[in-house]
Amino acid sequence: MRKVFIGYMGDVVFTSSDQMLCTPSNFQRNGGSRWEQHDLILAKPVTQFAGPGLERVSFRIILSAAHGVNPSSELRKLRRMRDTGAVFPVIIGGRPLTQNYWRLDSLSEGTNYYDAYGHLIQSTADVSLVEYDDSNYMEELSRLDQYGAVYNIASTLMGGF
Repeated sequence: MRKVFIGYMGDVVFTSSDQMLCTPSNFQRNGGSRWEQHDLILAKPVTQFAGPGLERVSFRIILSAAHGVNPSSELRKLRRMRDTGAVFPVIIGGRPLTQNYWRLDSLSEGTNYYDAYGHLIQSTADVSLVEYDDSNYMEELSRLDQYGAVYNIASTLMGGF
């Protein structure tokens, strides 16, 4: 049989074949909008559209050695992505979920099964992702300018270092 490449999320590859199965299930996506409320004296508050909110995605992955997946290795990848603040693209069906990257907001592991030697042979991972929009780089530029100014002042006061 042929191998079907479903997509990927950073280092985690979603695939389906006669030898390997690693696919997301119970896929849910939600998003919203942001609104600001301005209180007025003796009148009802006025609301103002502030822009779109961040998208959120959640799904479950069944990691099973019987399906050609090393559950311990895949869980390590997921934990590393969560703990290092990695941002990554999410591709499903050859298309990105959005034009932005994503971050792993939470990871819940459960339903663990072990063999007679204590090796993890099956686990489920419930994954929650939040969209990461890096298009606002003006704040980063102003921060760099501040640090540059502080460095120049300190360097001048201390006679260069």
